[in-house]
This record gives sequence, structure tokens and C-alpha cells, in this order.
Amino acid sequence: MKNASQIINIIQDKPQFKKILVHKCIEKLHSALLPQMQKRIKYSYLRNNVLIIVISATLNKYDKDNIINTIKMILNSPLLQESSQFIECNDTHIEEVEVRVDHRPQILYKPFTSDAHKLTYHEQSSGEFQVNIKDERLNNILHDIQKIIKVNHDT
Repeated sequence: MKNASQIINIIQDKPQFKKILVHKCIEKLHSALLPQMQKRIKYSYLRNNVLIIVISATLNKYDKDNIINTIKMILNSPLLQESSQFIECNDTHIEEVEVRVDHRPQILYKPFTSDAHKLTYHEQSSGEFQVNIKDERLNNILHDIQKIIKVNHDT
């Protein structure tokens, strides 16, 4: 039985699944950038042999130029053909690199938290139970618990 990654590796070379290789190439190009810039990239796509990278508005013009120059340097490198790291980019033809700025703020998803753990319940027991334990230490502990239950029940 083959796992998912083996199946994807088999079908990615077929013409109808060419976009899988393009996506892998874009991810490899992202990984060549600095980690600070990787965090600012919202998404990327390839249209008409132009790689379009959409970034958040927190990067300045020098960062945009740095992204463009880094990716162009990788694509124009003669070592790209021999490199095993960028093997997915061999069949992808990228002529130009564009960086666009998206001024919309990134949506941070806040997980839902309920107040279920903050709920308190009124004591329903009246504390009227008999303690028949021979161990003196446990007997004292149960009497203390019984006193607490009686106090909470009365209030």
C-alpha cells in the first residue's frame, strides 16, 4: 500500500497534474528566503510565466527588492539545473517576479473558549452521612470534609 506522498510523487509528472510541481517549486523558492520574509508572504501563484508573490504591508521597498533579487538569482543560477534542492523548478518557466502588497490585515484566528470551567454549582449534599473508618487519619479527613460540606450547604 502506498502512502499519500508516494502517490503524489508518481502523479506529479503527468501533464494534468503539472500544478503540483509548480506549487512545490514556489514552496522551494519561499524556503530560500529569510525566515522573517517567509512569515510575511501571504500567498504566491504563477500566471503567464510571472511569479506573483503577495506580501503583508509590514515589509518595506528594500525587502521587496530583496525578495525579487533572491528569487531571480536562484532562477538564473547555472547550478539550478544540477541542484537537488530545486529539482521541482526545472520544468517551471518563470520569466518575471512580481511582488505585490496586500494592505488588508492578517486575520488571526482565536480559538473558541467557553466559560464551562468557570461554572460553580451550589452544594446539594447536606453533609449528613456517617463515617465508619477505623483509620484515625482518614476519619479526621472525612470529618473535615463533612464540616466543609455543611458550611457550604448552609450558605
